[in-house]
Amino acid sequence: MTIIKTVLIPVLLCASSSLWAWSNHTLVSHQLAKSLPEVANAKPVNVESLEDFLMATEKKLAIMLTEDELWMRSNLWFYAPRPDGLAFEATGHRDDIKKRFTRAIRINPNMKLIDYAQLLPGDKRAAAPSVKPKQISVFKNYGYLENVQLLNLETVKAAKPLDVLVSASDEPDHGLDIGLFTDSNTDYGKEYGFGPQPFGNPNLEYGTQAPFHMGFYHESSVIYSLAGFLGKSYPEYRIHLFKRLSEFAFENGHDYWGWRFMGWGLHYIGDFSNPYHITPVPGNSTLKTIWVGLLSLLGMPQAQTDAIQLVSNRHTALEDFQSAVMTKAYQHGDHQHETIAALNAPQTVRSYEESHVVDVFSKHSYDKAEKINQVLLSSMPAQYVSDENVEYSELGAEETLIETVKEHAGEEGFNELQSNISGLLSDFSHNGASYIKGILTHAK
Repeated sequence: MTIIKTVLIPVLLCASSSLWAWSNHTLVSHQLAKSLPEVANAKPVNVESLEDFLMATEKKLAIMLTEDELWMRSNLWFYAPRPDGLAFEATGHRDDIKKRFTRAIRINPNMKLIDYAQLLPGDKRAAAPSVKPKQISVFKNYGYLENVQLLNLETVKAAKPLDVLVSASDEPDHGLDIGLFTDSNTDYGKEYGFGPQPFGNPNLEYGTQAPFHMGFYHESSVIYSLAGFLGKSYPEYRIHLFKRLSEFAFENGHDYWGWRFMGWGLHYIGDFSNPYHITPVPGNSTLKTIWVGLLSLLGMPQAQTDAIQLVSNRHTALEDFQSAVMTKAYQHGDHQHETIAALNAPQTVRSYEESHVVDVFSKHSYDKAEKINQVLLSSMPAQYVSDENVEYSELGAEETLIETVKEHAGEEGFNELQSNISGLLSDFSHNGASYIKGILTHAK
């Protein structure tokens, strides 16, 4: 291990201090999807279990996944090849088909993957029985899932594509990418071929998903030349894989899974709209990032500890503010709210290209990281975002965060923070619309 890697790894632990780019992705995906006529006006689709879909398409799916594996090995910015022994094979056996598929696409095999719909705040329906968070999440802490309505779709014949897509866009945060590394203490992690976890805190319940939900594609060449492990991130892989699975499902007449796989890929595009998922320490220069790690290596770890605490607090505070503002708007039926309106798809949608994931999606967010950091520091109380001796998540600040920001920064400061978040969400609307239309165009 090089000295520079020893320096940077502790700093990068802050990258997993909060891994939900936006708390509850349905808040940001719903308006985008609703504003696209191809989604909003799509006919209801037959609800189908994963096992039924896989059995119906098994032979074709085996061919597609084999071909796509070769494509990914040749074309992705960084890719850890899937071990050949995990290749999906058509055996005709239903009893293990879910296991064969989850191993082939290298997701957490403990995911429940039941058919369900996750509703927005304020949306209450009695059309189907509810399900509990434990039925869709692998985590012990269910967070925001405790406060949203989850409907069981296994008891209904058809579902709106809008519901399927939006619900699925939050699903990767329920454990899809947990335990996938050789040092994750899981049997499947030892098989999947991703090697040791390159960054993130594996001791956190959700920490092992960091390299799948974060991508550091635009750091200084100095850092890359000395710390190649930074490139070992997998959002680009997930976006491509789920886009291809969505196209395959539509091509073969299984539209429910076409929309659901589409939602899975949309999640990672949403992650990329948050600068805290694109750069380890927003606001820090390359020199400062290395200097903080170097001080720790020399026996002075306080600067590193402080940096980790501050980025954790800022990430969580930004997420809490976005969630509080959008939840309130949805609860009051204010669909013209700035943050929601920002998610309307653009009139002219950019044609989707694979290279856009790195060159456009993540680059726009990276370019806004410093500005977001500055606005956050000016609009939030210092105790929340500038005091390294405070653990923000323990303050119980979320419930009154809207009022606190207005009191601290005034209407002008509040509006500036909200406006900058709306800018990030607008980027997501452009990127997400391109991705959705790319799939539907391919499926025609």
